[in-house]
Amino acid sequence: MIYPGLDIIFLFLLTAGIVFLIGLWIYYDRRDSQRETEGRHDVIYHCIKCGHIYTGVHGSEECDCPKCGFCNGRLQF
Repeated sequence: MIYPGLDIIFLFLLTAGIVFLIGLWIYYDRRDSQRETEGRHDVIYHCIKCGHIYTGVHGSEECDCPKCGFCNGRLQF
């Protein structure tokens, strides 16, 4: 029976570890980019009456403040 040498075992474990780390890197990169694109569609509002900053749905120009109910226009940068 042929037994692999210590250098072959080390090379196999090193390759498996590198493949595992690259897999984790790809997984977390895709997960973070998905979370980032979901947050881009929110619109930011600033209440003139109470000073509360809040978000609304994508595409709306005006939204009621959840704190005081005043209708505010969206912030534009």
